[in-house]
Amino acid sequence: MGEIVVGLIRKAHGLDGEVLVELMTGDPDEVFVPDRTFRVVAGRAGGPSSLRLQSVRRHKGGVLLRFREIADRSAAERLRGRELALDEEELRQLDDDEFFLHELVGFNVVRADGESVGEVATSYETGAQLLLGVMAGDRELLIPFGRQLVTEVDREGRRIVIDPPPGLLED
Repeated sequence: MGEIVVGLIRKAHGLDGEVLVELMTGDPDEVFVPDRTFRVVAGRAGGPSSLRLQSVRRHKGGVLLRFREIADRSAAERLRGRELALDEEELRQLDDDEFFLHELVGFNVVRADGESVGEVATSYETGAQLLLGVMAGDRELLIPFGRQLVTEVDREGRRIVIDPPPGLLED
């Protein structure tokens, strides 16, 4: 099992050590719970390697978090740009039709008739929808990841079957 990034610290908020965090999880109410310890990754060297959550509240599409180890704005500012991560086994079990985005990287994308489209290289969350960045040769195709287009996700075969409308995959 691996580690999952669940949030990105954007900036300090107020004077008491709160930070504004961009959500990178679809389950913020289950992930950001008081007393949970997060690993701190990426960003500048130095600083704490883990943080224990003291409080959480929603704010402008993200969450404001206060950690036990961060007492003031200066300490909170040093966290800017750092990611918060959890071990995969700390997260809830996914249903059969749910996926961690990192899981899909490397999956082959094929049309319903079996014709290969390319390989998933990344994903993009636009706010309106999730897009898969699929490499088809030397170009990237952006394919919406939703029930209207994706007809099957075969975890064992590492394959995604799509039924694209005319023109979606054209230059």
